[in-house]
Amino acid sequence: MSTQKTAFTCPSAPPEPGSVLLGVVAAPGQIVYITPNPPVSSEMLDTFQKNGIVPENRLRFAGPCMEHRCMQWAGSRCGLIDRVVEHFGPGGDRDPLPKCGIRNTCRWFAQQGRAACDSCPEVIRKPAGT
Repeated sequence: MSTQKTAFTCPSAPPEPGSVLLGVVAAPGQIVYITPNPPVSSEMLDTFQKNGIVPENRLRFAGPCMEHRCMQWAGSRCGLIDRVVEHFGPGGDRDPLPKCGIRNTCRWFAQQGRAACDSCPEVIRKPAGT
């Protein structure tokens, strides 16, 4: 029997080399998911900066879940998605779920299932104006 722990992916990771581009924020509460997810490179981030794009409020990135090393960690789970789902509610039963390149390893989906997918577009790492 395998005791290997699942490596979860955080769908709200910082934009840094080693993460992947999850999607583009189209409007408040709307994300256009990119599949497959392109890897983030220093060159990509430099291009955003040169063009005046603040990645944290225009794009969503995914990377390894840091668990207890993350300020959002609460006990044994991600506190961020728990608060987001509590605030926005469980969502609807829209079918199908959005095409997301990380769902099979997504920490949020593992915790909240469909409600995480319904709430995911509401999360912007750094809202405009901050």
